[in-house]
Amino acid sequence: MPKAILFFLLLMVSTSNFAQKKKTEPAPPASPDLNYYFKALHWRNIGPFRGGRSVASSGVRGNDQVYYMGTTGGGVWKTINAGQSWFNISDSFFTTGSIGAVAVSESDPNVVYAGAGEHAPRGVMTSYGDGVYKSTDAGKTWKKMGLEATRHIAGINVHPDNPDIVYVAAQGALHGPSSERGLYKSTDGGVTWNKILFVDDNTGCNEISLNMNNPRIIYASMWDHRRLPWEVRSGGPGSALYKSTDEGKTWTKLKKGLPEKMGKMSIAVSRANPDKVYALVESDTQNDAGGLFVSYDAGASFNVASKDHRLTQRAWYYIEMTLDPKDENILYVFNSPGLMSKDGGRSWSNIRGTHGDYHHMWVNPDNPRNMIISNDGGAAVSFDQTKTWSAQDNQPTAQFYRVNADDLFPYNVYAGQQDNTSVKIKSRNPTGWAIGDRDWTYSAGGESAFLAFDPKNP
Repeated sequence: MPKAILFFLLLMVSTSNFAQKKKTEPAPPASPDLNYYFKALHWRNIGPFRGGRSVASSGVRGNDQVYYMGTTGGGVWKTINAGQSWFNISDSFFTTGSIGAVAVSESDPNVVYAGAGEHAPRGVMTSYGDGVYKSTDAGKTWKKMGLEATRHIAGINVHPDNPDIVYVAAQGALHGPSSERGLYKSTDGGVTWNKILFVDDNTGCNEISLNMNNPRIIYASMWDHRRLPWEVRSGGPGSALYKSTDEGKTWTKLKKGLPEKMGKMSIAVSRANPDKVYALVESDTQNDAGGLFVSYDAGASFNVASKDHRLTQRAWYYIEMTLDPKDENILYVFNSPGLMSKDGGRSWSNIRGTHGDYHHMWVNPDNPRNMIISNDGGAAVSFDQTKTWSAQDNQPTAQFYRVNADDLFPYNVYAGQQDNTSVKIKSRNPTGWAIGDRDWTYSAGGESAFLAFDPKNP
């Protein structure tokens, strides 16, 4: 074939392909669309590797190496080596990054539930949430299971023998009334939900405690609250403690021995002795009415166990406790500081060795010396009952409120981290290695700092 003809045919094919490509390529949008212009860009994690605020975590019964952590700004993370390293399992599945609750089924550890929306009503929260997510393959994939309008989920409890029976404590919207709050139950793994306890549009459920020896018995704390621009209203006519003995069909309000005025509360039934129930109650501070209360008759009546003010200080942010599953007299109360009692609340010692501002703890039902704790520095695992903990500098989960950047090369990113210092971190390591400890340091101000500077000479 003559070279001229061959060249002409190749030119025709090339032109045809070019024309075809031109036809299929979408034209730029008429009006500015950032998604179109930035679609070729991809997010990358620049750190820093310093844990951020977590209010939810859970271990796995039968495997003391696997744990889950819910963060207030970074989604759900998992470790398979008892906290030596963590990896994110919610990215690309979740549409919000703020997590208020995580629960693993004891009867089927492949089933994991997560509730969106951190539940401590800070003035500088990351985000409200968008419902419940569920995984049936130990966090590899997730599916949204509804309750999108609950906004802030404070707790999830799974039936000890049936992973399809699950209870959700929906604290609800912070800034206004909403009917999408209360205690929800599903018997089909989250496909459908029934609201089994509702007080009013101002009162959400902030805690559930199942009697794990007889899960027909449920305790719940209902909290009347509102976050306003100038204050947090904690307590009101809707706040009360409730008990059900028929899986949530009917409820009895618990009153005897408890304060008349109630704010935020925590309630927990002992796994070691189901007749023993602890209640941590915020109440009238002028009359010193709040404190830790204990019932020896499954909630029929309560007695004062402790008036230690450390248990109920800054109640709207804390008021959470966990009981030892083997010893009815050992309990943990989370505040700043975190506290532990070995004598039913008469005396207390501080939890040490990890970041402060404690929010949540899961204790291994088979080995109470093994636990995972959530605090403002992430999550940490212990095998010696709080004496030593795994590191929290291996979790890039910092909760940042504001961000700024300079004009240097490589440029630096600046932000203030919740309950920590400010951060100045390089956008990349010039040597080509990963961004590490040497590439970031403190800047001016603290956790909620506005960082402003000359971008050419920061």
